Amino acid sequence: MKLRRQLLIVSLVALALPWAGCQYLRQVDNALAQGQMQALEATASAVAARLASAPQLIAPDSERLGRPTGAQLYLNPLPQAPLLDGYGDDWRPLQLPARELLDESGEALAQVTLGQFNDSVYLLLTVADHTPAYQDPRTGLLASGDAIEIHTADRHYTLPVASQGSARALWHNLRRSNHERELRLRGRWTSSARGYQLELVLPYALTGGALSVTVIDRASSGGGPPQRSAGTLPADGLPGRLVQPLEELQAELDQFARPQLRLAVVDSEGFLLASSGKTGMESTEDGQQSWLRSWIYRRLLAREALPAMPENALPPGLTESRRVAQQWFRGPLQSRIGAASVPVITRADAIIERPLLGRVIALQSAEALQSLTESAAHRLWLISCAAAGTALLLLLGYASWLSWRIRRLHRAARNAVDASGKLRGGFPRSRMGDELGALNRAFASLLAELDQYHQYLRTLSGKLSHELRTPLAVVRSSLDNLAASDLDEHSRRYAERAMDGGARLSGILNSLSAASNLEASIQQAEVEDFDLADLLEVLVQSYGDAQPHHRLALDKPPGELPCRGAPELLAQLLDKLVDNACSFAPEGSEVRLSVRREKDSYCLSVENDGPLLPEGYAHKLFDSLVSVRDDGGRAGHLGLGLHIARLIADFHRGRLTAANREDGSGVTFALELPREP
Repeated sequence: MKLRRQLLIVSLVALALPWAGCQYLRQVDNALAQGQMQALEATASAVAARLASAPQLIAPDSERLGRPTGAQLYLNPLPQAPLLDGYGDDWRPLQLPARELLDESGEALAQVTLGQFNDSVYLLLTVADHTPAYQDPRTGLLASGDAIEIHTADRHYTLPVASQGSARALWHNLRRSNHERELRLRGRWTSSARGYQLELVLPYALTGGALSVTVIDRASSGGGPPQRSAGTLPADGLPGRLVQPLEELQAELDQFARPQLRLAVVDSEGFLLASSGKTGMESTEDGQQSWLRSWIYRRLLAREALPAMPENALPPGLTESRRVAQQWFRGPLQSRIGAASVPVITRADAIIERPLLGRVIALQSAEALQSLTESAAHRLWLISCAAAGTALLLLLGYASWLSWRIRRLHRAARNAVDASGKLRGGFPRSRMGDELGALNRAFASLLAELDQYHQYLRTLSGKLSHELRTPLAVVRSSLDNLAASDLDEHSRRYAERAMDGGARLSGILNSLSAASNLEASIQQAEVEDFDLADLLEVLVQSYGDAQPHHRLALDKPPGELPCRGAPELLAQLLDKLVDNACSFAPEGSEVRLSVRREKDSYCLSVENDGPLLPEGYAHKLFDSLVSVRDDGGRAGHLGLGLHIARLIADFHRGRLTAANREDGSGVTFALELPREP
């Protein structure tokens, strides 16, 4: 993996900034939510303390406190009087909570809903009875089939069930000892697929502030005991009290009203007695808040799933205990609504078990806090993304700059030595004070020292040749004098061997001196325009005369081959290559010279049969004092011929290479020669 990509991956750590910001916002959101809930609880506690000091506001009916739980019925305020047709169409848009009536087995037998408009009480009763038994007048009984019983404070009414038509309410007149019809109680029966339904109205004064409803289900219309029954009449036979909103309590509660805060007071059974204010969700319900943005921030803040807030009722979990309760609910469009419930308990010290008068419930939307948190989250997200993006760009730029410096150092190190192994020089030096700058300067110093050592090696042959000539001359003169004297045969043989060795050593020194002088003379050679084809033809003819044991062949394109260079040096280069090829090629084999035109150069090659080049020697052949001949050094080959050939190729800005043939039959030396050196 490249350095730039590595640094880019490391720079992804900058993404931890938005994550840390989200964690911080979660803590802030939780702290704000706790603060809002504590404020709601404090408000509800203040209202509860006021009501506890004035219990007549929340419990004006003294008889209400002593009644058993479940006996009371709630009168819902009605915006208008329903039409008494038995169908209950005017009740459905109001979505009022209905009271379920359970039979002895706990199964729901009926549902009853009560409402009040002006001074009248309206009742909607729906009974689930698949086999209703209607009144049979032939029996002469008050209720021969199913019946509805309504108890008020001082009267007991019986309503025989009919399939359709008006309802008849009968009550027993003790003074006259007969049953009379109550004309002030009017209603209408209708049948349905599940049973039957009754819609009823009576004056509030007729109830006496108390009311109970009982449904009696018989198996047939012939009378007999009830098959099952369900109702709100308690065991003592006294009807429960009617519970309705209290005007004085409402006026007291309005004094605690605040914007976007709803206060509600319920009695001990959860019936709503007064309500003031709104939760502030109207703007949300109107669709002014973006649902998508709310969903994003909810995911961002990792809020837990909340129970839904009932649409037209108070949460039941906040009205069922004597303890302070707190809970968050899910409102419209995934909003949050906080609710705090505080019990209202009388302060009468003489009572051991202080009765629970009711509860104060405070509800408030978290829209304001949510808007504040979402605004902070929006700003934090933008700032974090901008910071992370800036950090990524800076790190990417730094990585690119660092990668560029490393690539430049890599190119300089790769191009410091040419194909022939010679140091080019001019290695760039960095002025930066970091580790890469120090590495660059270390490379430059190392290459400078290597260049000095290379120069020393190149002049070593001339120095050795100069230093060894004088002692070698002394040795040879001494051997000549020794050979001129009288020696026995055994001594003369050793003297001749010493003279042969001295002659060979003298030849080596002459070759070293010639190579050193030739390298200097090459740099001073003059270039000229000449015909390369004519030069090759002349050389091949002379090679044929000089190498009678090999066949020389020339392969060239027709016509002239104009070239610019030093023809004497090129002839010397070809002499070295042909001499090298003939020395390795078997006797009678062909040595082929060929030339072909390229775009801006000529490609000359010398091919011969024979042994292949050893592995790894393709580039070392052109170094000084390198030879692959297997003659033990007796022939006096020092490896200078190909070195001189490479020097001539470098002078012409050419490239000299050696490679084995693809079929493994021999070796090919190729010279790429520019037309304009």
